[in-house]
Amino acid sequence: MATTTQKRNVHDRSSDNRFSMMSADRLQNIIGEIAENIRAGKTSVSTESMSQTDMLFAFDLLVQYSTEHAILSQTKEKKRLQRRLKSKIMFAQTLEADGGILSTAEAAEALGKTKTTVNTWRKNGKLLALDLDGEFYYPIFQFTDDEKISDEGVLKGLKTLLSHLEKFSDRMQYSFFMEERNTVLNGFKSEKNTFTVADVLKSNPSAIVMGELCRLARLFGSQDPA
Repeated sequence: MATTTQKRNVHDRSSDNRFSMMSADRLQNIIGEIAENIRAGKTSVSTESMSQTDMLFAFDLLVQYSTEHAILSQTKEKKRLQRRLKSKIMFAQTLEADGGILSTAEAAEALGKTKTTVNTWRKNGKLLALDLDGEFYYPIFQFTDDEKISDEGVLKGLKTLLSHLEKFSDRMQYSFFMEERNTVLNGFKSEKNTFTVADVLKSNPSAIVMGELCRLARLFGSQDPA
């Protein structure tokens, strides 16, 4: 009968063998991948490498492959960051073209309210806020001094429409109010061929027109062209 020590030695040899097989398989996979890259022209082989011994030749290719892989990974991350930065810049340009934005303090001053009130209105869906790098900003289009279309300094109807857009991101909500449309609205006639929902709110819309805007809000994001 095998002793405990003998059993342990057998187990150790078996473990060592499995470890060796796994190590060999991993190395073979790497070598196979490098070979495929060379055949596909993705990894080039220099004349100097070809003149080396097999061991140095393999080492040179491993170093080159590791460098190329690192550069490729860095490039993908760099491209992702560049796309994100470009998107932020384009959105900032859009906001500027549409009239700009106010910080929480600036919005409070414009409304004659406290910052606490502004934050409360944002949370209650009375104000549209954009989260830009962790800070809330308020598109200017929603503020007005015109008493005919004002609800405490905010466009009448804004809160009603925002209640239909709760499932969308702040940028999508902003897009709903500011994108150009050529939809026909019952009871509303635009002076131009197109209009924005913000434009309609500023025209002191009738109940019929507000009903049309609510319909657009309910359909927003669907396949319906309206």
